[in-house]
Amino acid sequence: MKNKFSLFTVFLTIAALVLGNLVVATNSGDACGTDWPICNGKVIPDITDYHIIIEYSHRLFTTLLGLFILINAILAWKKTSVKQVKFISILSLLLLFTQAMIGGMNVLLGTPTGFTTLDVMFSLFLLISLVFLYAGLSDRTYDIKYKEIKKPLIIGFAALMSEILIGAIFKHFRLSEQIFEVNHTEFALANVVYLVHGILGLLTLFYIGYALFLSIRFNVMKKSALLLILLAALATFGGFVVKTEELSPITSSLHMILSILTVALLSYMTARSYFKSKRN
Repeated sequence: MKNKFSLFTVFLTIAALVLGNLVVATNSGDACGTDWPICNGKVIPDITDYHIIIEYSHRLFTTLLGLFILINAILAWKKTSVKQVKFISILSLLLLFTQAMIGGMNVLLGTPTGFTTLDVMFSLFLLISLVFLYAGLSDRTYDIKYKEIKKPLIIGFAALMSEILIGAIFKHFRLSEQIFEVNHTEFALANVVYLVHGILGLLTLFYIGYALFLSIRFNVMKKSALLLILLAALATFGGFVVKTEELSPITSSLHMILSILTVALLSYMTARSYFKSKRN
């Protein structure tokens, strides 16, 4: 039962991230003004504006998610004796509190530059902690074959998170505008950042591809690895499409959703390889 609840919490978190992406894509982040957690000074705001519906739905959904994460952490703490899993349960609560504070400050301060990037990154860290928690609660029977695939997964995971961070900086610090509007003062910096983002994407693909090779060779997590390489390839391709479309809301949203799914699956495979290659 604990594993099902933990898995359900992971899916809820993914849904919250997708909904948050919809908020950004539709420019609904300021629909409720600088009031938080209420909307425009009301507990039940005006629902004639779809921007308000999207933003307030996201707030209500994340509030509910916070309750599930709290229950999930308590259940995990009570039903396991593994120190690493207990630590992750506490970490998930700390990340939840931090992300809530950042999200609240983001609204109260009128979405200042940089806060959206922090919001995105800590939301992903929260998702990762919940995925690791689920993996830690699942079967942890030692299997030496998982040790063979662990290293490329960890490197690929680090590269992917770096790529997402650089991409968030590129977008939310408006470096993209310096490319598309040809602002020559900062043009070189913007292109360097985008180049690093692309290199990290290719590096992620390489190590995920290597992990796929090892998963087939050692017959571990083959289906997950095949799905992962597909998601990573689509996300990387989507990144190039985003630039050609000059960060249009639709392409940016699809790219971010693919990135979220890639992070979730890669986190699970990395966590599983860690726990399964560790002697109890």
